[in-house]
Amino acid sequence: MTTNSFSTYNLPEYQLAALEKLGIALPTPVQDEAIPLIQAGRDVVAQSQTGSGKTLAFLLPQLQKIDTAKRDVQVLILAPTRELTVQLESAIREMTAGSEIRSLALVGGANIDRQLEKLREKPHIIVGTPGRILEIQSRKKLKVHEVKSITVDEVDQMLELGNIEDVKKIIWSTLRDRQLLFFSATISAEAREIAQKWMTDPVFIEAKQGEHMGKINHVWFGTQKQDKPDTLRRLVRAYEVNRAIVFVNEGDRVWWLVRELNEMGLTAEGMHGDAAKIQREKAMNGFRDGKFQLLVTTDLGARGLDVEGVTHVFHFDIATDAEHYVHRAGRTGRGTNSGQSVNIVAPEEKFIMRKFESALGIKIFSKGLEQGKIVTRRPGQKPTPKPGADKPRLSRKPNKSKGKRKETKES
Repeated sequence: MTTNSFSTYNLPEYQLAALEKLGIALPTPVQDEAIPLIQAGRDVVAQSQTGSGKTLAFLLPQLQKIDTAKRDVQVLILAPTRELTVQLESAIREMTAGSEIRSLALVGGANIDRQLEKLREKPHIIVGTPGRILEIQSRKKLKVHEVKSITVDEVDQMLELGNIEDVKKIIWSTLRDRQLLFFSATISAEAREIAQKWMTDPVFIEAKQGEHMGKINHVWFGTQKQDKPDTLRRLVRAYEVNRAIVFVNEGDRVWWLVRELNEMGLTAEGMHGDAAKIQREKAMNGFRDGKFQLLVTTDLGARGLDVEGVTHVFHFDIATDAEHYVHRAGRTGRGTNSGQSVNIVAPEEKFIMRKFESALGIKIFSKGLEQGKIVTRRPGQKPTPKPGADKPRLSRKPNKSKGKRKETKES
């Protein structure tokens, strides 16, 4: 664990004041490694798990590079989704309070004329989705000839969504001597190959596996597939959940599960990649404001979300692989907080728990529910029959007649 303080990096007073206000006293390992390299002008590829402080690792040193006397865009941050973009701009505003640095978020789905109007205020740092930035560049309303540093956040998600060509066009429109940074919870072989092509002598950083995951308690509960909604209901009540994220694997299951949970007396709202912008904003704002307990979403819908007070993540549908599991689990246990990652597992899915344990070097403990209480299961132990009063209800299955909606990339 790092023993440095932020004063080691000669950060400006406004940044040190912002860190103190946020209660952030010591840098995380990825910050300790990345900040000096970025300050030195190196191209960096950093892999570090969600909740490990990646945002400040690339943000603090880049903000130092900004010359507020110039009325030009000097730092560019590219994000794969609207939600992550808004979240990053919020972090920028927190860290630049008390300075003269101006920032702007550019996202698809928002009023482009309003964004063009904001550009007239000459922001120093822009964070945005690739599609919208390219659209504004095509109108010749965004000049990037003074950009000193570019960050691609969640670079693997950019690849997954098919946005990497747009990213390439944006990067190639800037000067060749600019600094380029890739940050992500996972760094695929393809991302590494791209980094070698696009960057100058890149430094690769990989934070220790399990740093963040160690603050999360991983458990699984066995149940029949048709009983998963009722099992989730019972778990929410047993854990006395106030704010949790529930993951499903397909967009059409979001709304089905929201209806199921609401009918069972829980408060839930849904969000996924295909949802309209206004619906996604309503869901996120309501969740942050505590208007409902559960946010039901897909992996794409929740990419990069950082909501304070999320104590539990429920995997209603088991993650498709270990990387997606890490991303999901990382929505809780943020910063110095601990969290619970709860898997609801059908008999045919139990082997996946062993695969995740092996791949991630973690232990996922078997738990059970007895009379509304959570109990630890010993290997091979069978559950005590539930009282008739708590008999699980048979749940309606999602309507497949309409077909599955495929999630699309962000613009």
